[in-house]
Amino acid sequence: MVLRFMLVFPEVWHAIEARLETTIRQNEGGDKLSIGRRSRRLMLGTALVLAGGIWVGTPGAWAEEGPLFDGQGYRLKDYRAPVPAEAPGARTITLSELQALQSEGAVLLDVMGLRQFEIGQDGVWITPEDHLTIPGAIWLPVVGWGKLEEWQQAYLEQGLARLTEGDLATKIVVFCKLDCWLSWNAAQRISALGYRQLYWFPPGVDGWSDAGLKLVLTTPLPRPPMRE
Repeated sequence: MVLRFMLVFPEVWHAIEARLETTIRQNEGGDKLSIGRRSRRLMLGTALVLAGGIWVGTPGAWAEEGPLFDGQGYRLKDYRAPVPAEAPGARTITLSELQALQSEGAVLLDVMGLRQFEIGQDGVWITPEDHLTIPGAIWLPVVGWGKLEEWQQAYLEQGLARLTEGDLATKIVVFCKLDCWLSWNAAQRISALGYRQLYWFPPGVDGWSDAGLKLVLTTPLPRPPMRE
């Protein structure tokens, strides 16, 4: 049953597996998963999916149709898939280069997506999902989709203005997870806003964790409070 589900819905399973692995690592001290634990995770994941216990992706994601990219070059769907070596407007960097930029005070932006949330009048995000990221990174969870709503675009622009103090020459590193087009989209979008020192770290939090480095819990950057 597990194999059949993975073959029929490989992209959905990939997202479920990543989420379950993060949960297990949190509960078990961040250790690598043994074969036995990985097998138990696969069985648990299948049971939860079949029981309706986990929801991932967009509505109708299992039968999405339409083009992969829009006319501006943004990826519109299938966000968890192998990415190219370069992102438009950004320089691809290695882990050691990321660490060097981190020590220099670069702005680290985690753009891993988030679908289930509420935002209070004070701008604080309320979500049932925990998220682990690179220490010091800022989480902007809705800016990597292929199409942004007006408030999401404003959230990106206002957040960048706050984090860079309006300096378009500020060094910015964009990432999400391994094989994640959200950071690719976000890098292109941030470049279009005029930021000139933009870097892309494709391995994301997975590359950081796989190197034995610690991840930390984070919450999304608050939105500016809503005016009454």
